[in-house]
Amino acid sequence: MPPVVTSPRLGKKVGIMQKPKGAVRAKSGCYTCRIRRKKCDEKRINGHEDGPCETCYRLKLECLGFGAKRPDWLRENSRVSAIRDRIKAHLAAQGMIKGHAGSGARSNVQEEFLRLSDPRDDDMMYRTGGSSSSTEGSPAREHSVDDDGPYGGTHHRLSMTTSAMRERDGMYDQGYSYFPPHSDIHSRSHSPAAGSSVYDLEPADFSLIPYRTDMESPAIRSSFSKNNLYGDNPQLYIIDELPDEPFDLAKSVSHFYPSEQIPYELLNNSMREYVNNVVKIQYLLGDRDILPIMIWDAIKMHRDSHEAVNLLARAYYGRQNDNQYSVLQDINVISTISSLKGSLQLKAHFTADDAMTALHIVSLYLFDGGRGKWSEFLFFASRYVKTVLEKPEFYHNYPAALEAASAKDQFVVKTTIWFDVLASVTTQQPPVLLTYIRELFRPNRSWVGNPTTYSMLSPMGCENTVVWALAETAELSYWKRRHETQGDLSVRELVKRVQDIEMHLQPGPRPQRPGGDVDTWSRFVASEIFRTSTKLFLKSVESGDFPYVSEVQDCVLETYNAIMEFPAALMTVKSAVVRSTVFGIFICGSLTDNHDMRRVLYNHLLQNSGHEGVGNCTTVSSLLDTMWRERDAGPLNLPVRWREYLNHAQILLV
Repeated sequence: MPPVVTSPRLGKKVGIMQKPKGAVRAKSGCYTCRIRRKKCDEKRINGHEDGPCETCYRLKLECLGFGAKRPDWLRENSRVSAIRDRIKAHLAAQGMIKGHAGSGARSNVQEEFLRLSDPRDDDMMYRTGGSSSSTEGSPAREHSVDDDGPYGGTHHRLSMTTSAMRERDGMYDQGYSYFPPHSDIHSRSHSPAAGSSVYDLEPADFSLIPYRTDMESPAIRSSFSKNNLYGDNPQLYIIDELPDEPFDLAKSVSHFYPSEQIPYELLNNSMREYVNNVVKIQYLLGDRDILPIMIWDAIKMHRDSHEAVNLLARAYYGRQNDNQYSVLQDINVISTISSLKGSLQLKAHFTADDAMTALHIVSLYLFDGGRGKWSEFLFFASRYVKTVLEKPEFYHNYPAALEAASAKDQFVVKTTIWFDVLASVTTQQPPVLLTYIRELFRPNRSWVGNPTTYSMLSPMGCENTVVWALAETAELSYWKRRHETQGDLSVRELVKRVQDIEMHLQPGPRPQRPGGDVDTWSRFVASEIFRTSTKLFLKSVESGDFPYVSEVQDCVLETYNAIMEFPAALMTVKSAVVRSTVFGIFICGSLTDNHDMRRVLYNHLLQNSGHEGVGNCTTVSSLLDTMWRERDAGPLNLPVRWREYLNHAQILLV
């Protein structure tokens, strides 16, 4: 008779070492279930490897992620007990614990998921930098970092670095998150609004940057790193020609908190003042009375707008204290941008505030020099423009749709169109919204009833006709290059198309000298720069990028004179005009071999870049200097390669 094998179950009953009551039952499973001392099913939502477990999702609890060992911030028994008590209270309120009836009138928080990384818990507010969990992460999670799908699907990618940071903190990719997008709290807690916040937060340990009590910036105390943040994914957040330094994960801050935990009603007068400062340099020639109110209302009611403006604040105030500060090299900023991208990507229907959020992120790239993946967010804004202009009640009458739109919708449409037109110069592709631009702005357009009143002079400082001409020139440049490649370019058709555009770029009447209204004159000066530089762009398409062609030389001189013409009464807003017309300065400087002109334009950019230190003036001047050095070192009978340089650098000339 074979020996009887004792089952593991019986052996466990008679064993000497029995598990004490209340101990963690398993070392696998997510941290949330282990804190609850309950079994975790370890199944991810919809099979996503980086998603929360189904147990936490069913119980409406934040899944704190997986790992062999607890992260540092969960190793204190008092903190674990506090989290366990919150979970019990939440489940009891939901009627999920036997013997505890659910509350009759549940609050909004009770109806939603319980966030366990709540920034209102003072003892959990600031976690120390460095490693927050064991490096013995789940193999499935490590594998998922390498195998994420490309951008454009339901799930948006983080870079390797950001994904690794979330893994170390027990979080999961925001693309699968059942919470609203997360962001860091540091920039907000140090913003001008934080002084009156009921939380009154101070960091317990902030090892990356020394704490300074005399610091005025709300952003300089962020977790800033000059290291490379982009890991092994070269397609995400590429900034060309930056030093490829190794990223030291151990020196990074690895904490992320729900952004909506700071109530919007706590935004106070100091926050309003800060919004005014940001808007003032974000849309330099816009309506200074309407725009701040519009953005202020959005950040009070719209979570993503609040997050995006908060990033702009970090860039703005960071540059006040350090003109070398790069907000796009802050790991928390990268995380928030990824979260906002995921949030926008998953929306079936866009609102004006969603589009404003996207435009804010485009502005963030501009604040940081104009380089980066701004095109992804410009695409989101373009989607909403199509929604506004394609309303069925207007039967494809785009001018009527824009006239009937709200002030916010008009602003979104005009701003997105302007960004789209100038982006086409960089990408060397036709504007995405070209069909709408032609219907809205083409000259000699007929209409029934009253003429249209919308104008691109505010907020862009460019006349409607010039916007149309610039868009058509960008498309013509693409058309010429395509037919040259195919070997079937018709010079006659090219010349005819150039003439059709050029006839609408003649100088118009000058306004009265500025009296009390400096804005009118400043917009005129800007519009003249755009008119002359668009004509220069057009001639370079017709004759090629050769500085010694007479038509090109004439247009260079005309553009140069428009750039340098500043009435004495306009000197107070000179910086705003210069930063709004970087496109004209760039193309004028690119297509001249006159060293005196180059020097003046170069200094003009740098000296009028503004005391705020934000914007793309420095980046553009550096690109010009690089082009000039290459140009001067080679034969002068070759075309200027300004298009290749601009496209490679992916600088948005707004």
